[in-house]
Amino acid sequence: MRTGRDSPVIVALEGELDIVSAPAVRERLLSLLRPEASRLVIDMSAVRYADASGLAVLVNTQRRAVLLGGTLRLVGLQPEVARVLAVAGLSRQLAVYPTVQAAIAGRKRTIRAALLVPGQSTTSHAPLAHAQAGLRPDCGELRAAVAALLANADAWHDADPRRRFSPALRALAQAQSGTSYAVMAQAAQSLLSVVGREPLTYSPAVAATAGRLRRLFFPGPALAGG
Repeated sequence: MRTGRDSPVIVALEGELDIVSAPAVRERLLSLLRPEASRLVIDMSAVRYADASGLAVLVNTQRRAVLLGGTLRLVGLQPEVARVLAVAGLSRQLAVYPTVQAAIAGRKRTIRAALLVPGQSTTSHAPLAHAQAGLRPDCGELRAAVAALLANADAWHDADPRRRFSPALRALAQAQSGTSYAVMAQAAQSLLSVVGREPLTYSPAVAATAGRLRRLFFPGPALAGG
């Protein structure tokens, strides 16, 4: 993190911005904002995954920055993160820049031009594209993760009062009762796709089970501030 008098606060994030990391990231980002330091530049170039809960943190941080008379600018979104941003309808709300220098100078490029893979629709619900491209979780680990998630179905329902996740949860339960690995993997990816589009109220049980399932398709370190 870098800052100076009359300069923006620059913070780098890495890893995953999701329901698991969102509370800690929110606290960190909001703690950086003050009336005398209300211009925030977030380097997202090392963030390889984001879901709707993570994006909600960015939106809330932007609102706080604006209330303080400042701005929030994102830098270097990876294609998968950019897709989630577009699917969530936040492409116009959150300002995205190709580099930190461009963000400081205000030289903006659109998400479509700078970040999306050519030919990829901005309305594509494809946050799991590289999971579908070849990563195959171990069957036993997948079944264990699905079982743990379904054992906490009440927590998922409590975190989702509008029941936006109910169809995906039902499909996952039906898949788990069957014998087809492919069907269960597809149902798990479908649920994670919904998580990417729709934010959940934070719950430790939901965060743990969603994170466990997602790490089978997106292995890697948790998000950390830099």
